[in-house]
Amino acid sequence: MTTILAAHGLGLGPWVFEPWRAAFEAAGFVFSPLTLPGHGDGNDAGFADVVAAIERAADSVSGPVILCGHSFSGLAVQLILTRRTVAAAVLVCPLPPGRPAVGSATFSHLPRALATLALGRPYVPSRRGWRDLGFSHVPPEALADAMARSVPWPNRLCRDLIKAPVVLPTSFDTPVLVVMGGADPVIPPAAVRVVADLFEGVAWRYDDLAHTPMLEPGGQRMLDDIVGFCLEPVRPRVLESDGYGPDEGVGHAARKERRGPKARRRSAYGQKDAAR
Repeated sequence: MTTILAAHGLGLGPWVFEPWRAAFEAAGFVFSPLTLPGHGDGNDAGFADVVAAIERAADSVSGPVILCGHSFSGLAVQLILTRRTVAAAVLVCPLPPGRPAVGSATFSHLPRALATLALGRPYVPSRRGWRDLGFSHVPPEALADAMARSVPWPNRLCRDLIKAPVVLPTSFDTPVLVVMGGADPVIPPAAVRVVADLFEGVAWRYDDLAHTPMLEPGGQRMLDDIVGFCLEPVRPRVLESDGYGPDEGVGHAARKERRGPKARRRSAYGQKDAAR
């Protein structure tokens, strides 16, 4: 039986994945959301601690493992994929490697966050901050619950992320699905596409979703597509298309013609039936 290890975003916890549990378990998976270091344990963990914790969880599973990372944890999973092969990986609105690429709404909160971190204090967003930092499409009651259950951002982890961890994949043995919200105020879709290109993965965009699809009313469609991918991971070997969803994917011929015969392989948008 395949186990899905789900790693949450900054300041969140395993509870953020609870709305997705029933769908994965109904499909026959063991669904195991993780609690990452520095999130409620009283420790000021760094990025390396998070990566190590996810790898230890993967080592403890006897059968096939699918890694699922949301937001900054998506970057941790990317790093893990450079040194080990798993059954598949799902990156939900992942932070891209290298210099952080954030949406315009996020910039209004950076001065306060950076000043707080410079003083050695963990950062806690305001209610407005939560909305601008990824919860813009979350209903009010769910937002209030998330704020009550969230924890301060670990200072050392934030400093590590500002240093821009680099990811250099040397193998493409793991099927990778990258899903993004077209209305994501934190990480623009163009930056998320870079991740899919880096791992030659499948990238699906959902224009009605933002940065926390697990808690958003329209997240069910993304969840259904993720479950379908996990049931039958694919390794696309085609040029990027103009499609944005798993039922789209036209435009390969036109794009190849525009780029010429030496066009490099890029992510396969919506190639649900692509060959392994």
